[in-house]
Amino acid sequence: MKKHTVVVITLICLLFTSVAAFSLRAWASEYDPYSIYYNSKSTGYTGYIINNTPYLPIAMIGNYAKNSGISVDSANKKLNINLSSEKILLGDDQITNFVKSNAGTVYIPLRDIEGSLYFPLNTTEQFFKLSYSISGSKIKLKEYSGTDKVAKVNTSSADAVTSLLNGSGEKVQLDYDETVMILGETGNFYKIATNDVDEAYTYKNNITISQIDLASYDFYAPKKDKFKQGSQKINLAWQYVSSFTPEAPQKYAGLDILAPTWFDLIVNGSGNVENNGDKGYTDTCHKNGYMVWSTITNNMSTKGSTAFTTQVFNDQNMLYKSIAQYLFYACLYDVDGINIDYEDVVDADAANLVHFTKTLRAFTDRQGLTLSIDTSIPASWTIEYDRDALAKYVDYIAIMSYDEHYSGSKTPGSVASLPWAEKAIKNTIAEGVPANKILMGMPLYTRVWCMNSDGSLASNKSATMTWVNNMLSTSGRTPTYLSDVGQNYIEYADGNTTAKIWIEDSTSISNRLKLVQRYNLAGGACWQYSQGAPEIWAIFNNYK
Repeated sequence: MKKHTVVVITLICLLFTSVAAFSLRAWASEYDPYSIYYNSKSTGYTGYIINNTPYLPIAMIGNYAKNSGISVDSANKKLNINLSSEKILLGDDQITNFVKSNAGTVYIPLRDIEGSLYFPLNTTEQFFKLSYSISGSKIKLKEYSGTDKVAKVNTSSADAVTSLLNGSGEKVQLDYDETVMILGETGNFYKIATNDVDEAYTYKNNITISQIDLASYDFYAPKKDKFKQGSQKINLAWQYVSSFTPEAPQKYAGLDILAPTWFDLIVNGSGNVENNGDKGYTDTCHKNGYMVWSTITNNMSTKGSTAFTTQVFNDQNMLYKSIAQYLFYACLYDVDGINIDYEDVVDADAANLVHFTKTLRAFTDRQGLTLSIDTSIPASWTIEYDRDALAKYVDYIAIMSYDEHYSGSKTPGSVASLPWAEKAIKNTIAEGVPANKILMGMPLYTRVWCMNSDGSLASNKSATMTWVNNMLSTSGRTPTYLSDVGQNYIEYADGNTTAKIWIEDSTSISNRLKLVQRYNLAGGACWQYSQGAPEIWAIFNNYK
């Protein structure tokens, strides 16, 4: 990932992009209302669906959504869950017991819609023992009990009929991953109950019956089939998340993994983790063919982060709490991997960072999760990353090979010139990291260096690919290719200053991807998704 994310993104949003800003409060007029039904009867409540996540009013908790271990914290807009009192089952007994013993109280963020609080149904359905479906303008809820055998629809082309008698039954559409109840079976069919009908029949191969009785657990997350890379390269893009997660991207053939910045260690928070997850994002990414690796951070942009990271590393209770919460949230939001982004760590904590990673790895494997870590380029000032040791406990290391010239630089230059990036690859391999574990960091942003006539720096604001493309198109300016840095370059008068831009575009990305192939790396890692132009992913696909 990238240092000082909040500062960078704020500048981008204010100055260069058309990316929508997410406020802490949403407006009901922006979303279509949905009537909420419970066991086929209207509740009189209204819900909303935002980016594939259904939201229900918290007034329904206790009446329709019941769990004594869950409490509403309206002041802090949280749904608190005391995991020690909940019956959960994860990949195996060891990870389950570790999380239950160490996570303490976790939470699910509530959403403020015009002054009223709503909870995400897709994240809480297991805890409240509710199944749901969306039909037209209705959200249909159905309670399941310990006598029900719970199953999931395993295909997007499934349907059911209300009767098996010579076409007399009505057709019922089943949605992929919809929860249904098994009432019985006959021949090649299961008799099921859905949120739309009390009885219907569907082919058995349309249904996967849960290995356990879901009604007897508050939360169940089975072990995943861990990703195994084949002969093709993989490409990851971080996606910056503030208060709310943006809409999941459409499918681009050159992009494989989205890494939303969801979970942050709370500075001076006793090991607790801030949760900004959104299961609707994961569900949409999976539907579009992406993997999701949630990024966990030590909140490096927050004052006191460095000292508090040291404190957590040296306090087993806080360390285990943070790891347990990271693991639980990864399971809660159904992600496929965890990406560690611990930055501004003191040199003396190099061994502690390895220990943290090793401890986390012991459980990610048990859950079937891919584990990766982000490291700075090898240099005398980045010895907090013991890359050789870290490589033993992760599946991938993403080199943050950008910010050669950054916001604090007084001299203009490329964000990541090609020779500089290549040196980072060579030195990382020289430190003992296998090439097939390396993801080469690639910037999808640049900087506009505005220089005064005396050669001093006036400003160096960041700019997205789309902003640069639009500037070139509207101005008619033509960039020049600089072979020494492997990038196109443009220079022009901007008021009383001269603007200089080392451009990130299809040319620079192609050159970076050639390095991925030359050194037989695993793939690329891009900071960050919203800064890239949509057409850039076709370039990534050309070098798979």
